[in-house]
Amino acid sequence: MTQDNERREKSSGHPMPGDAAQANSLLAAIVESSDDAIISKDLDGTITSWNAAAQRIFGYTPEEIVGKSILTLIPPDLQDEEKTIIARLRKGERVEHFETTRVAKSGKLLSLSLTISPVRDASGQVVGASKIARDISERQEFERRLVETEKIVATGRMAATIAHEINNPLEAVVNLIYLARLSPTVNEQVREYLRLAEQEIERVSLIARQTLGYFRETAVPVDFPVSVLLDEVLTVYGAKLAYSGIDVHRDYHPAQPLMMRKGELTQLFSNLVANAIDAMPEGGDLSVTVGPEGVSPAHGVRVQMADTGTGISSELLEKIFEPFFTTKEQRGTGIGLWLSRQFVEDHRGSIAVTSKTDSEDHGTTFHIFLPYENGLTQTTVAGERGNA
Repeated sequence: MTQDNERREKSSGHPMPGDAAQANSLLAAIVESSDDAIISKDLDGTITSWNAAAQRIFGYTPEEIVGKSILTLIPPDLQDEEKTIIARLRKGERVEHFETTRVAKSGKLLSLSLTISPVRDASGQVVGASKIARDISERQEFERRLVETEKIVATGRMAATIAHEINNPLEAVVNLIYLARLSPTVNEQVREYLRLAEQEIERVSLIARQTLGYFRETAVPVDFPVSVLLDEVLTVYGAKLAYSGIDVHRDYHPAQPLMMRKGELTQLFSNLVANAIDAMPEGGDLSVTVGPEGVSPAHGVRVQMADTGTGISSELLEKIFEPFFTTKEQRGTGIGLWLSRQFVEDHRGSIAVTSKTDSEDHGTTFHIFLPYENGLTQTTVAGERGNA
């Protein structure tokens, strides 16, 4: 390069024609090192270039995809988008930050933000397009979780207000039930029903206190048999189960008592029984199985609750424990199973669900494991009924 050329290059800030190959090489290196997919195509939608990020995001190698139609990457129901994009490119327009869905080689749907620019030849005619695709799946997931968190916070504030208002009348009802139990005219069966009613009102009161932030001070862990707790829940729902034409089948195997927060697990099993009733409007069977998990000495209790309802589709099953997700439309709040999972995890356990929707083989089963070593410390021993 002559000294004159050097001076002209420095003053202009652009390489001289003799360095075009070097500039193209630098541009190619930038494209290849980009974290975003950079793809070029002609106006017929044929892919003409494909960088390393495009291979990472979509799964196709350049040898597999260059020369193929861009429609390979577009789900069938969104392929009309390409016609609109091409029409805008022909007019010389740029498409910026267009959020859409594309499909990878594996079949996975990708959430992408696209910026598409027209590519012109030496005469200024639009001959193709350069597309930058950025994977925004993580951002969308973050935004979804943020919305859920905001909903939970708002719901918590509203629930705390309601809890404060209902706590006093709840205490009055508990006192009235207690007085009724002491009446000499009440027989033993009615007295047992009143005891269970008092227990349920206490549970409602406990939920109210939990909402107000006092749960850790009041929910004292106790050593209690899981099967006895399940029997109490099934007794409370006994009339509704019978009215709904649902037969309950118990299969209890001897298991040692579990250290538990009784209010939480009562709420857990109540949610599952209530859901089972809703799933069987024409009647059916509810099977409850309890037993030790693991070889001797057992390391926990396994509970299985199975209904013969209509079942839940695989698409909905993936979301069943998400907050505010419900299959009950207007009848559900979408927090019952979410809270149930929290209660199980508070006891260092696990909960899973399986379901079938076949016409001849249908129903939903919840599988719950509650370990004996759950970190809860007994401070008060409940004077309840004996072992399972």
